[in-house]
Amino acid sequence: MKRSRLAVIALLVMVCACGRSGAGPVSTVGGTETIVLPRAGRPAAHRPTLERLKREAAESGRPLEEVVRRYAARMAATSSPRPTDFEGYDPAATEPEVTIDGIPYAELVDLGAIARSEGISYEEAIDRFGSQSSNQRVIDKLNAQFPDEISGVRYVDDQRGLRVGFKGRIPARAIELARTLPLEVTLIGGKGFSAAELRRVQDAVVSRLGSRPEVATMTAYADEETGRVKVVVQPKVMPDDVEEFTRGLRLPRPDNPYITVEVTVSAESVAPRMQ
Repeated sequence: MKRSRLAVIALLVMVCACGRSGAGPVSTVGGTETIVLPRAGRPAAHRPTLERLKREAAESGRPLEEVVRRYAARMAATSSPRPTDFEGYDPAATEPEVTIDGIPYAELVDLGAIARSEGISYEEAIDRFGSQSSNQRVIDKLNAQFPDEISGVRYVDDQRGLRVGFKGRIPARAIELARTLPLEVTLIGGKGFSAAELRRVQDAVVSRLGSRPEVATMTAYADEETGRVKVVVQPKVMPDDVEEFTRGLRLPRPDNPYITVEVTVSAESVAPRMQ
């Protein structure tokens, strides 16, 4: 989610005899190492205020979303130096500091929209997506502490799980941080590349294509799961020999053998036309 900040795998169970037996199922396949920290046993989200508001909603017969909105308005009225008793007052828009159990009220508003779009209850939306801000703080720590090792972080299973890759072995500290998350976490080591390396290759490819006069439009996407930089190019004139055209682009070759550049040539526009 942004203002809407608002993104596991089943494994063979093997116990690794390398001092990580408490880390959950471990699998070593094709040079990679995978550790799964199941959601069972993960710390439950502590939301006493929302639990109280749930009980209030049940007792009053009002929707939880309405009860939450009224509570946020009361909080804003007692903490804000600005007037709040006008029609259409929205604490989500005017009071970004209003939080309930650590969740910004603006995100709780977004969760109502998500609930409606997904066809789920407001309660389920909070349970599934309400930890985004706290999860992001842990993800930020992982990226800060392992900038040259992280190969990618992404949500899976409709936000119920997190998948974290590493260039080399899975650091013990990363396991510790992952244990603090209230969802299933899959850690994968030995991927051979970092997200930072992948972005550098993508930037180099984009820079090169931007200088090629024969290119009309192009897009580039770094796939952190596979280590591929996927490029789609629209030539100004569609060539008879696509392979020869691709070779003629002379795209930079990654120094890391685990990173590859994949080029697709399209006759259709794939982005705003390059100047």
